[in-house]
Amino acid sequence: MRKAPNKWLAAVLSVVATPIGFLYVGRAGWAVVYLLIALTLAVYGVFLAPSAAIAGALNLAFLLVCAIHAWRMAKAFPADGARSWFSRWYGLLGVAIGFVVLVLAFRSFAYEPFQQPSRSMLPTLPMGTQLVVKKWGYGNYGTLGGHFARRPMSGPLERGDIVVFEYPKDRSVHYIKRVVGLPGDKVAYSGKSLSVNDVPAAQQPTGEIVNEEPSAIGSVMNESLFGRQYTILVDASRPEPGAPPLDFPMGEQCNRAADALTCQVPAGHFFVLGDNRDNSADSRYWGFVPADHLVGKLVYFRK
Repeated sequence: MRKAPNKWLAAVLSVVATPIGFLYVGRAGWAVVYLLIALTLAVYGVFLAPSAAIAGALNLAFLLVCAIHAWRMAKAFPADGARSWFSRWYGLLGVAIGFVVLVLAFRSFAYEPFQQPSRSMLPTLPMGTQLVVKKWGYGNYGTLGGHFARRPMSGPLERGDIVVFEYPKDRSVHYIKRVVGLPGDKVAYSGKSLSVNDVPAAQQPTGEIVNEEPSAIGSVMNESLFGRQYTILVDASRPEPGAPPLDFPMGEQCNRAADALTCQVPAGHFFVLGDNRDNSADSRYWGFVPADHLVGKLVYFRK
């Protein structure tokens, strides 16, 4: 194949899919270099960048450099130069498919990004917080609405861990909550206080107040649960919601009074709470989380 690459197509491909643009002009070495730079910028943007604006500006500058470089390489390509197999349409298509498969496999089986959709985990996770969730070991392997495999859970899970899971009433919806009860635990919630196996979770005021809107009001507390410490939001002025019926699977494992709930967590299930205790739909209202609903455990977040 001796037809020179199109300059503008090279520039567009380098912006849309950076390595593909450089493979198109027959420069596999540059494709690898720019791929590594793109991955470095992605890691920097998620973990290290001081702000989203700075990360965005760096990415924009990078794409501009890619487009100019690919355009110049296409322009300098000899009119009678031979094109390598990977610069032909079938080579580019094969590389693109392989890259997509790798990305989907990584998101499905290793780590997947999520975003906190609500204020139910304040003050720990404000709405819009970027999350990274570990998938391997939690048995629910899939991404972007598809599932490739379901296996028994084998990864560790402790009280205090934050997990992503399929909402028991609609498995297409993902919830993000904190695990407070493991299988076999006795969990009690009364008077805005938590206890597990008759051990109260100590609460210590931090002096911080959140007063943003009705769903984000209260005092910030440090809560300690079996050696794990985290922050919760408690609105002391808000009354308990009364005694809604225990109309969820295995509701017979719970007893509810006017302002108190006690549950024995069944085998293969977990009890979860939102950190925004007075504005969270969680196990107090819709029941236990089956182990096969777990998607993964939070390992990193950035507000």
